[in-house]
Amino acid sequence: MHLPSPDALFDRHADPAYPHTGPLLERSVAKFLVDAAREQRGQREIELVVVSDGSPLASSAEEDTRTHLHRYFADEAELASLDVRINRSEGLGSLRYSIPLVVLALLVAGLFYVQLGSATGVGYLEALTYLVFITIVWVLLWDPLEMLLFDSYIIRLRLHALQKLSRSRVTFTYRSGAAAPRPADSHAP
Repeated sequence: MHLPSPDALFDRHADPAYPHTGPLLERSVAKFLVDAAREQRGQREIELVVVSDGSPLASSAEEDTRTHLHRYFADEAELASLDVRINRSEGLGSLRYSIPLVVLALLVAGLFYVQLGSATGVGYLEALTYLVFITIVWVLLWDPLEMLLFDSYIIRLRLHALQKLSRSRVTFTYRSGAAAPRPADSHAP
């Protein structure tokens, strides 16, 4: 990641909110790092290389920056693990309420299906009612299944990325803005 200075990692103007105790990462930097870590799913460990055009930080300042980065991502991982638990609880709770309604809708749809199969002249209203009740079944099941199957997968991917970032190796490299003087320029004529 190339930044003007290592300080550009942080949003020094934002007040930290729970569970964060130190400076918050700049929003775009945090999103980039999490997305990059999610992209590297197969790797157990990742390394963050911060390339800066600014002057080098003292080793204690580098260590403080590493600590803040690790703490920030550990706090975000704690929030993501809470999201996993909430998602599971809400999905199962939603299923608990939707299953009896689904059974009722299926019974009503079944009654109309039997009527449709036995009648020689199928009425438009009966066919429409059958389709409405089948749609209700689908809608009632979609939200809990989406939460349990799809949303939980995305949340877990984010959680694993945050955990990898919280234990990542952070390396700082610096590029000098000024070119080194050439030997011919250092001698006066």
